[in-house]
Amino acid sequence: MNTAEIALPRAHAWPLTRLDVAGAFGDIGILFPIAIALVTLNHLNPTAVFLGAGLTYILTGWYFQIPLAVEPLKAIAAIALAMTLPPSAIASAGLLMGVVLAFIGITNLAASLAKLFTLPIVRGIQLGLGLLLAREGLRLIVSRQSVLRFSGGISLAGWEIALGGAIILLTFQRSRRYPAALALLGAGIMLGVLADWGKLPALAWGPLLVIPQFALTFGNSVVATENTAQILYGPQARRVTARGLSLSIALVNLVSGIIQGSPMCHGSGGVTAHYRFGARGPKSSYVIGGVCVLLALFGRAAIGVLNLIPMAVLGVFLIYVGVQHAAYLWDILNSAPLLLIAIGVGVVSLLTTNLMWGFLTGFILQGMWLVYQKTKVEGVGT
Repeated sequence: MNTAEIALPRAHAWPLTRLDVAGAFGDIGILFPIAIALVTLNHLNPTAVFLGAGLTYILTGWYFQIPLAVEPLKAIAAIALAMTLPPSAIASAGLLMGVVLAFIGITNLAASLAKLFTLPIVRGIQLGLGLLLAREGLRLIVSRQSVLRFSGGISLAGWEIALGGAIILLTFQRSRRYPAALALLGAGIMLGVLADWGKLPALAWGPLLVIPQFALTFGNSVVATENTAQILYGPQARRVTARGLSLSIALVNLVSGIIQGSPMCHGSGGVTAHYRFGARGPKSSYVIGGVCVLLALFGRAAIGVLNLIPMAVLGVFLIYVGVQHAAYLWDILNSAPLLLIAIGVGVVSLLTTNLMWGFLTGFILQGMWLVYQKTKVEGVGT
């Protein structure tokens, strides 16, 4: 064995480890529920949705060399689901978003726009997203769909499943032999199979939204994602820049728009999710990307497969990631003004369920603080 082999980091070493596989599934609490809803309610082609997500995971893992999250554009998805928009309208929104981000990336306007997102605003975005993820996790746990009913009249409530899931998560959190994500996912699927025994899906092979989405995409999927990647991966994330992320999201949305798939983005919360569950390199991206491509091959039957994962288990994933993501706030705890700006962004985002309003709050508070500082300096000077 030569010195190059000894020095080879785990991110690029083979074979695949359990943590690589566990980290691959860190963000399924966001990707799968939204994808299922868009296919079921908006009649998107499941092959296009999962194929787009899978290839994006694989290609971004190869280029960026870290496991970036691949998620449906949340603002577009929320409006599309609320208004039951057809696939053509969703695809048009994705195409337009792709064009806008391509322009920003090619002209390197992304770097200039990123400067508007100061540290407290970015921390506020991360806090707000963490709170929203935790709240969504709780919603999944208490929803009626989270109840599992077994033969013999036995049933498990969502909170009971979530409590068991939390115990599994905490028990195996530091285990390398039995990674927490795989233990929790495996236990959840076993419960789902037992509850749906005899009703398992038959497998068969099968082939105005942009305005609220842009602020969310650029703030969370570009600026906050770049910051989160730098915190967690350091020099390994050197390719994760505002320009690179803008062009990546632009490309995937131009392609998904053409095939009428789901508009996609990266997400700072997803980066945290993959990392906290063990992902350290592109191999995790290849794993989850391969799973999504496999789901694409089964067409609509893939939805039945994914429904085997109990909602409460996905809720536990989301709460854990939400808490971890909100914790980035710790590095500004000693600065009261910065902390107040970040908390303002996070609280407004949570109350309005919209990070865009959080951004605007942050910009206003930041401006007020800068004006106060300038007035104070001028007062001292006179």
